[in-house]
Amino acid sequence: MKRPVFRTLMFSATVAALSLSACKKDNNTVDPTGETDRWITLSGAMDDPTDVTIGDGNAGTMVYSISVADAKNPDVSVNVFDQGMHVKSQRTARLQASADGKYLYNIQYVGEDGGIFNKYSVHGGKDFRTEGSEVDTEPYVSASPRWLKATEGVGVAVKAEANPVAYEGSSPNFVFKERTTSVDVITLDLNNPKITKVADFQLALSPEEIAGGYYVSRIDVPVVNKAGNKVFIGAAVSKHNTSSFTIDANGLPTYAADNASPRSWAKTLVLDYPSLENPKLLTSTQTRGNTNGYRSTMQYVGTDGHVYQATSGEGPGNGGSKILRIDAQSNEYDNNYVFSLDQALGESNTYIETWKYAGEGIAFVVYSKYTGTGNSRSGGYIARVNLNNKTATKYALPNEASLNFGQIQAIAKHGDDLFIAVAPVGQNGNLHIFNTKSGEMTVGAKLINKPGNQYIGVY
Repeated sequence: MKRPVFRTLMFSATVAALSLSACKKDNNTVDPTGETDRWITLSGAMDDPTDVTIGDGNAGTMVYSISVADAKNPDVSVNVFDQGMHVKSQRTARLQASADGKYLYNIQYVGEDGGIFNKYSVHGGKDFRTEGSEVDTEPYVSASPRWLKATEGVGVAVKAEANPVAYEGSSPNFVFKERTTSVDVITLDLNNPKITKVADFQLALSPEEIAGGYYVSRIDVPVVNKAGNKVFIGAAVSKHNTSSFTIDANGLPTYAADNASPRSWAKTLVLDYPSLENPKLLTSTQTRGNTNGYRSTMQYVGTDGHVYQATSGEGPGNGGSKILRIDAQSNEYDNNYVFSLDQALGESNTYIETWKYAGEGIAFVVYSKYTGTGNSRSGGYIARVNLNNKTATKYALPNEASLNFGQIQAIAKHGDDLFIAVAPVGQNGNLHIFNTKSGEMTVGAKLINKPGNQYIGVY
């Protein structure tokens, strides 16, 4: 039985008392709380103890909010896991926030309620209050949609599902023909929660790429351009070995993945906005990598109107992650522009986990490094980069070698400050605050952790 697309929430007349116990001074006195102009919300992913992978984040997500002053105070301790609110989601919630920090937005990930959108107003501590209607996106973009706040007040959720391989001939002389992708895209009104537009279409690469076994395997991280007439969606491209297949139990061919050949040039899907019409794939010739990221924003509209887009997945020995540029006038890749994190830092095999554009060409990049063993990565590092003169400065963080930002979802910006949660999986850490003008880094509130858990976002 299909669930209704919109479900109105019933509100309780009684508001739960605000919990104060998660934010304490070192002398054990509790900070006063109340409404503030800006809350800083922390999110933490809980480990699933039944999974062999420690720090998988598959047991759900907790959130807790503190004032800006407390966020900057190293004498304040925060324990989101014991004192926070559990966000609705069977696995790690996909959280977004309004620019002023007053609202959190979530689409539940997998499970019976996978695909359900919820909006919360933020009131400090674990006081998050549901607002508006629950919206069921599952009929359009599945129970595990990829989505972002693509511009203020607007969410874009997407799904890409590769179609079965098309082939010709008969056993055992099958011949690979093509693999295409079914794409679904919806827009969400985040102010008055509802679905505002739905689109679906088939997506194929160029004839030469199709013949080589390439196909779009995932899309994510949508952003609306400054003009408000295009939405850019990052993409990952995979490849089959067109001459290598096995015969399944039904006598049909199953083509092997080809990880030895060169990757596809970086791709981006662009649609007209808000109509979601005229899908088109853009191709960069600056790097062979992905533009879809993992769980966090990977592309931003710059002060100059261009879209800046981080890449990842180039693989060891291929020059590391890049930041590309989509021109504000042509809405095409500017193939004369590329920022190489490897070159800017004088390092090798860097992998951008997430980043934040801070304005006027300044950005902060969170990255790891390939270990040289397959596609495995290690360490956690932060650098301030200048996209105008293509320079970068790395910060010295505690426990760099043991940090893991693989599940990071968000970096908060307030005024001239950026807030990043820095803590090893299962260990205590601190908020780190970066002044976007001066570049100065300071240490803020202490983050109390639990075994297997990790802090993954600041909003």
